[in-house]
Amino acid sequence: ICLLMALKVKYPNQIHLLRGNHEDRSINSAFGFAEECAERLCEDTEDPDSVFQLINFMFEWLPLAAVVEEKIICLHGGIGGVANTIEEIKAIPRPLEVVHEVNTSQQQLVVDILWSDPTDNDEEVGTHANSIRDPADTRNIMRFGPDRVDAFLKNNGLKM
Repeated sequence: ICLLMALKVKYPNQIHLLRGNHEDRSINSAFGFAEECAERLCEDTEDPDSVFQLINFMFEWLPLAAVVEEKIICLHGGIGGVANTIEEIKAIPRPLEVVHEVNTSQQQLVVDILWSDPTDNDEEVGTHANSIRDPADTRNIMRFGPDRVDAFLKNNGLKM
């Protein structure tokens, strides 16, 4: 991540960083980044000035999506079941701490962008629960069909 941040500083108009599902404090705590910072940097990861906390704070400012040449939308997961417009995505305030137990439509939009996946084939349309990413069956993490992609692209004047 340090290399990517350095490249962004050196080439601010050529390097674009987007937030993915692992740019999240709780995921980083559970899957080893906190432990790595504690071991390699001999730091208390609970300290607000620790590298772990500062990098995660930076993640909270990363955009969730980008549009390339007004034609291509880029995002980590997908459009899931609730994304309809680019304006909805732009309206998500930052810094953003991801909420995994969804209570609002905006929280669902964030979870969709970060965690949803396309269906396995083009015959699967609509949205379906994603039992692989959501083993607790909260139905917050979805799979989306090509019809959802086509509708989103058409609604936003995009090509892909």
